[in-house]
Amino acid sequence: FIAFVILFVLAVAVRVPLERLADPTDTSYIPRPDWYFLFLFQILKLFRGPVEVVGSVLLPTLAILALLLVPFLDRGTAKRLAQRTVAVGVVGLLFIGWTGLTVTAIVTTPKTPTSGEGEQTVIQDWQELSPEALAGIGYFRGEQCSSCHNLTEGESKVGPALATTAVRRTPAWMIEHFKSPSQLVPGSSMPPIHLSDAQLAALAAFLRKLTPKNSKGLESAPTYAVEGAMIYQANQCGTCHTVNGEGMKVGPSLNGLFKRRTKEWVGKQIRNPKSHSPDTIMPSYDLSPREIDQLVSYLFSLPHIKSISIASTEKSIPQEFGLHEGQARSSRRTPDSKGPS
Repeated sequence: FIAFVILFVLAVAVRVPLERLADPTDTSYIPRPDWYFLFLFQILKLFRGPVEVVGSVLLPTLAILALLLVPFLDRGTAKRLAQRTVAVGVVGLLFIGWTGLTVTAIVTTPKTPTSGEGEQTVIQDWQELSPEALAGIGYFRGEQCSSCHNLTEGESKVGPALATTAVRRTPAWMIEHFKSPSQLVPGSSMPPIHLSDAQLAALAAFLRKLTPKNSKGLESAPTYAVEGAMIYQANQCGTCHTVNGEGMKVGPSLNGLFKRRTKEWVGKQIRNPKSHSPDTIMPSYDLSPREIDQLVSYLFSLPHIKSISIASTEKSIPQEFGLHEGQARSSRRTPDSKGPS
């Protein structure tokens, strides 16, 4: 009765957390039984194939029978343990075997990564952008658009403040304007932007997200994240994965990747996917170590759960203007690529 009360109190009072949600794509997860069955798990390493029944059925059955037969094998009346050698010997040997197998299983089981680089606390505006819009910040910087435009009202520049004017234009209008500014705005001194349609669409996607409220937050997006998003777009990762709700659901969502993987695992997956999952359809990517580091760092900066703040204001780019990088180019490119070959 006392044992039952103790177990009941422990069951009610002690919180035993569940593991993280099952992820069928997580090939790094190492399944193991609960600790009290680890001895059986370890035995099965010694008896494989046709003799598996010896480890899974025969030996456990013999151990249980030995315990049941102890009272009949040792029928002495002595109460001292030292005088009950048969009973103590049988129970002791079984206990040593169970303990040894359990400890061996624990020691030889590699650690399963349960999280990446730690929990995120504050989600910045740039973290909620689609990869396309975040890549657009890179093109905005690369084309030095800030030399003629402020994002918000500030010191007077040649061009208008973009946070208050871009939202009044359609993506199609902006892309045509980027290609030939003076044709849509007679007398404009703005030079044409020589980027591919997909890259111009990314630039337009970024400008469409601008508001006076979030402009400083988007402007402060770190270089590693911006260039990582450009690599993500250039290699058409969105044709299989989703980020912040954008992309295709062929593969798993990449939001919250830091909770499921380590950076080393992801880097290896990008270089050689079949090393983790031989049957995967994911191709390998011939990226430099720096590009892999930027891409992985960007993916690890993605929020675990996407806020609706920016999602609710998403404006999609018409497909004919390169919603996906793959529609504008047939080969993979890096952030330095300016257009199709």
